[in-house]
Amino acid sequence: MKKRFFGFLICAAIAIHMSGKWVFAEHAKYLFKSWDNSIFVYTGLGESVDIIDPVKMKRVGTIPGIADIHNCFTSYNGTALYITAGKEIVKVSINGEKGDGKIRRKEHLVDELAHVALSLNGKNLYISDGKDNVLVIDANTLEAVKTINMPTGLDNVVKIVKDELGKPWDDTDSNPHGLAIHPGGRYVYVPLVWSGAVAVIDTWVNEVVKTLYLNASNANQPGHGTTPVALGFSTDGRWCFVSCAVPGYECILNTSNPANPKIETTVAVGLSPIQVPANPTNRYFIAPCQTSSLLDNQASPVPDPVFNNAGWIDWINANKDTALDLVEALLSALHEAMPMEPNDDKPDACFVVEIDDNYDRDGTSWEVLSIVEAGVGPHGVSYTPGGEFAFVTLSNEIPGKVAVIVETEPGKFKVIHKIKVGTFPNGISTRFGKNQNS
Repeated sequence: MKKRFFGFLICAAIAIHMSGKWVFAEHAKYLFKSWDNSIFVYTGLGESVDIIDPVKMKRVGTIPGIADIHNCFTSYNGTALYITAGKEIVKVSINGEKGDGKIRRKEHLVDELAHVALSLNGKNLYISDGKDNVLVIDANTLEAVKTINMPTGLDNVVKIVKDELGKPWDDTDSNPHGLAIHPGGRYVYVPLVWSGAVAVIDTWVNEVVKTLYLNASNANQPGHGTTPVALGFSTDGRWCFVSCAVPGYECILNTSNPANPKIETTVAVGLSPIQVPANPTNRYFIAPCQTSSLLDNQASPVPDPVFNNAGWIDWINANKDTALDLVEALLSALHEAMPMEPNDDKPDACFVVEIDDNYDRDGTSWEVLSIVEAGVGPHGVSYTPGGEFAFVTLSNEIPGKVAVIVETEPGKFKVIHKIKVGTFPNGISTRFGKNQNS
């Protein structure tokens, strides 16, 4: 029955694309025309947000005139799109099917705004600044309510990299990045790239109530990955998936008690995994690995995910050239929106990871189900509400593209279509109510 169902989905997608039937509304003539069931693709260093019709599977509109875009988030009620762009937070109003296209802006005293997430009550935005703070912003006025300092700085591994590369990072920099709201609504999880940690913010008091170190720089625990750049949750809120970009792991946190997460295990994936929301079916998540072709699209072999502090530091010191290449690839993926040699024209992969043992019930949890060569620089992921289609941005394709991935049969995944969009499309947000932002 499942094979027939997925086969029907693929056939329907092809039929829709070929015939143009079953569309939700007319899109072609106007900007801001028919926002229902649209997917927003933001371009990393571009000046526009593209609108994809998930039925026609093509770009149908553009929001122009917004420079230095980093991230965006659609409100749960579908009435607003929030965009981080340089020092500005931008709010695009979406009223009704047509949308009025009204744009409001507010500049803040930061170097650069990074990722944005909206509290479940729609009241506040939580925005990472890529340095050492998370800003709490009133979602209506766009004024800052509070600045929450992240309570840690550069870890020992990053200090080695800083010295070797001659980077001007301050020792107090934590580099908060791809934060997300726990499905229960009370807590915000913030990956601290340079600290090798995840900070937990209690939105009732807007303070950090837990800092969980993932890496081996903390001598009190074994390492489970470093440079956590983004994270996502299972739809039931039980698990958090943390993308540890270098050396390429997903660190799985048990978040049954969201105020006090615990490290469950690690899963080796490709290099530079980025955004990782769960598929709405809660059976798997897709980890787009932006520079995985540097490791020939294989799961990361170095180092073993469970190691002690001394072992990790020894490995970095003994393999500096490799370590620096990996970190430079990460910097390229996060901030420069440029392909990293030698993978400038080689397709990178998405790793599909089983959630717990919910998929095949074989007694083994957290297996890599499939490795899908999606295109150059896969970065952001968003799903249709039932999880039938995954839309993955290919940030280093020229021109920019979004790959459409489906499960063709249980455990088998493939790219069925690519949609042309603007230059350097890093992330993606879906306007389906409670969307799959990460």
